[in-house]
Amino acid sequence: MNFAKLQIGQKEWRRAGQQLIEMAIAEFLYEEMMSVTKIVPRTYQLAFNDQVYQFKGEQYLLGHWKIDAGSVREILTDQQDDPDLNIEPAWNLHAFIQAFATYADVKPFTQAYLMKEMNNTWLAEAHVMLEQRLPSTAVLTEPHYKIEGMLRGHPWLIMSKGRMGFGYDDYLTSAPEVSPQVKVLWLAVHRDLATFRATADWQASHLYVHELSDSERNHFENILLQRGLSSADYFLIPVHAWQWHQWLVATYAHEIVAQRIIELDIGQDQYVPMQSIRTLCNVSQPKRHYVKLPVSILNTAVYRGLPSKRNLAAPALTAWLKQIQQQDPDLKASGVEFLGEVATLTIQQPCYDQIEGAPYQFKELFGCLWRESVDPCIGSGQSALSQAALLHRDANGQSILKVLIDVSGLTPLQWLKRFAEVSVQPLLICLYKYGLAFSPHGENTMLIHRHGLPEKLVLKDFIDDVNLVDEDFAELADLPEEANILLRHSALELSHFIFTGLFMVHYRYICNVFLQDFAEHSELEFWQTISEVIEEFHQAHPEWVERIEKFAIFRPEYDKICLNRVRLFTTSYNDEAERPVPVFLDPIANPVSPHTLRDWAIRQSTPIASSESKFQKQQHATS
Repeated sequence: MNFAKLQIGQKEWRRAGQQLIEMAIAEFLYEEMMSVTKIVPRTYQLAFNDQVYQFKGEQYLLGHWKIDAGSVREILTDQQDDPDLNIEPAWNLHAFIQAFATYADVKPFTQAYLMKEMNNTWLAEAHVMLEQRLPSTAVLTEPHYKIEGMLRGHPWLIMSKGRMGFGYDDYLTSAPEVSPQVKVLWLAVHRDLATFRATADWQASHLYVHELSDSERNHFENILLQRGLSSADYFLIPVHAWQWHQWLVATYAHEIVAQRIIELDIGQDQYVPMQSIRTLCNVSQPKRHYVKLPVSILNTAVYRGLPSKRNLAAPALTAWLKQIQQQDPDLKASGVEFLGEVATLTIQQPCYDQIEGAPYQFKELFGCLWRESVDPCIGSGQSALSQAALLHRDANGQSILKVLIDVSGLTPLQWLKRFAEVSVQPLLICLYKYGLAFSPHGENTMLIHRHGLPEKLVLKDFIDDVNLVDEDFAELADLPEEANILLRHSALELSHFIFTGLFMVHYRYICNVFLQDFAEHSELEFWQTISEVIEEFHQAHPEWVERIEKFAIFRPEYDKICLNRVRLFTTSYNDEAERPVPVFLDPIANPVSPHTLRDWAIRQSTPIASSESKFQKQQHATS
């Protein structure tokens, strides 16, 4: 029997612990779960009952924090008068989390599971520290899936790589930062158990020709024939090895022995896991689809299954999105690409489907979603990367963001403006014209660039994250019936997906990297650049004046959304019937609002040109 041996050493372990403590301090302060005392300029102290930590850093105008790398020190009682006695950066994540959890009165049940999830995250973070990993300059030469394997994961949730359910052997064979090449097991599922949905171009026969070689299809058909079965009675579906072993064999043993589910064979193609783990990218045939498969581990906020009702609706929603993308002149001019969820298989779950109120993870066990690959969207001379990569620093401290800006030939602010034009304007078209919002954080978006110069936004992950306005916009008249499953929100709530999903979950972290790499620029300049791109877009579209006012992207404040609080204080690790919802705190300043930017300029005594839109001026004149 083979055992998975630990592949990291003390150096990586301590460096990873140090980095996670710095991340935890920043995020716990941002979510207002603790407070600090200022000792001297840029030096702060945290007191958790009898444990004291000091660090160097600063709070940004937006309210989030930059913690200087390597500056956190645990201060012992006899060292408080001379903290420099302890010169080693704090790295013991166990001690820090325990001290914080006790201070914050986190319940013992939650503390224990939190420690387990943080242990998993710590171990995964240590693997990211291994010296043989690719440098940031690889972004200029390597395919997007290799860049995906460089990344640390979600920047907001401190338990970003918790993966509750994985063992260490599973980690080494399935985690994106290890970049394992994996194969999938193909099954034949009787059509009585399965529902296939697809766009017009991707009916089952065409899909399987695209996804499988002639020899594989013939091989699978022969397996069925040898059992006296007809391939016409079955759909073919890939499954993830972990899901097969942990859930599907036992759950579907009755169907397997009854030959309603047939184990065929391991597929020929190699895949690598993307950041979400359950989405696999085909590296043997890159133009073949991504496959999104249930992997029912608890990671970041939720169990990573495949919701049946949304899986059924995905192709119809894709068809509608593709239609507006192809017919709308504004969207076409923006260059935005939608990675369509073109086909799905949803399998009945006889053990659990009839249990009303069962935890949601039991309703998301078995299915497949085929999503278009980004490769056909990449033109000659272009490259693609996950936008999550814009937050990445390599082992030498070099950021991917700086690599792109330096090679583009633009100044930092010119690059930022171009990036915002490519990435923000398509989202505004969808919001204003169709009352349509995505969750456009770094893991859900990609950037196509030419030698570092941003050229196109790529949007993905529709069925999980598309939301609609709760009004009868004329542009929504041809929505398919399947879109009824999508959540509807008021205009002000819907615009929150730009504020939270883009500015807070993504751009506040890009801002940190930008300011550290280009110290000649200020936070005010960063957000002013984004604001000006939005304002120029508004000025270019006077026909949308009413919609612009309705969604009020420039309003001074938004509610603050918190995610770490969900794990620590509300949902905890309870296995509930519905997915958890975020915690809302008091409103915070909108960083692209002209009101906010003027206020920040006054606080910093910095001249700033007014970017109040003519639409706001009209509104003020009539109020």
